[in-house]
Amino acid sequence: MTDRHNARLLALAAALIAFLVVLAGYFIWRTPGDLLGNDLASHQQPGGQRGSVHYTLPEGASAASVGEELQSLGVIESSRQFQLLVSLMGVQNKLSAGDYNLPKGASTLAIIDTITVKESGPVIRVTFPEGIRIEEMAVIAERAGLGPASGFLDAVKTLPLPPELESAIPPADQLGTYRLEGYLFPDTYILPKTATPSDLVGLMLSTFLDRFSPQLRASAQARGLSIHQTVTLASIVEREAVIPGERPLIAGVFLNRIAAGDMLGADPTTQFTVAMNPASVEEFGWWKKELTIDDLRLDSPYNTRLHPGLPPGPITNPGLASLEAAANPESTDYYYFVADAKKGDGSHVFAVTFEEHERNQAEYGSP
Repeated sequence: MTDRHNARLLALAAALIAFLVVLAGYFIWRTPGDLLGNDLASHQQPGGQRGSVHYTLPEGASAASVGEELQSLGVIESSRQFQLLVSLMGVQNKLSAGDYNLPKGASTLAIIDTITVKESGPVIRVTFPEGIRIEEMAVIAERAGLGPASGFLDAVKTLPLPPELESAIPPADQLGTYRLEGYLFPDTYILPKTATPSDLVGLMLSTFLDRFSPQLRASAQARGLSIHQTVTLASIVEREAVIPGERPLIAGVFLNRIAAGDMLGADPTTQFTVAMNPASVEEFGWWKKELTIDDLRLDSPYNTRLHPGLPPGPITNPGLASLEAAANPESTDYYYFVADAKKGDGSHVFAVTFEEHERNQAEYGSP
């Protein structure tokens, strides 16, 4: 009885497995048209939308979040379809962070092909956060495998500038720092293993010119700001602002002070001044947190607590949000702001008059 019973169980199991195989085959066969839609077969959907959409794929983004964003932008029709496809293709962990101009009306497969890593050979991937100096970038490039930091710094000094920047940026001896400070766009870059530091610096410059678009430059010019002044202002906003929505407001405050011929009084510019002393960098890093009275009195054109208007050049490399804020500042009567130590989230409290500012300092300026 036991052997006969086991034989029946084995036969039943075999039948069940066969049924599941057939069922799986059926769903696989159905997937292209019924489950995933009809755009598997075509690279461009007939009669689809025209135009393109700029999209920044964040570092570490999930397939679900990317699919939802692409659907909301009108690039793809279905986030669910996108997630199913990347899962079936096994590329859910190969989405490549970066900036894209994605066509509307293209098939989901075409979009996936555009935003996934295609490594035909060994590559170097390097990410630069917003608001760091060129010296800090050099260290990041070295850690990414692009050779010693000195090679990156040499490339920064020697790389020929595009014509539109050659005439816009003052010579290095007028700046007292690297001529390209502020113009190396912070982003994620993927390069072949054979790339040189010059290749990377050139790509960063090219990306800056692409992101700081002619439209943004025109907006800044309409406010009487040159390219160099705009990037300089954006670099200060980058170090001052923590809350994204405050960037245009802070830029507006600084422009009010510039219009009045007043001093900006921005601590990040003093931090930049302090870091000109190698001994200070060795002890406190590039951005000294606790500034002393002596630090605030350092006589440098970059110290905006002593000298009115903008410093000679950028103090850091700003991201797109700060460039946009500098080119399109918020029109405001505010003249002062202080960090809200009560909230402790990096936000600020703004004031029109000095008396109001003093009250804000007393109420919000200390924990």
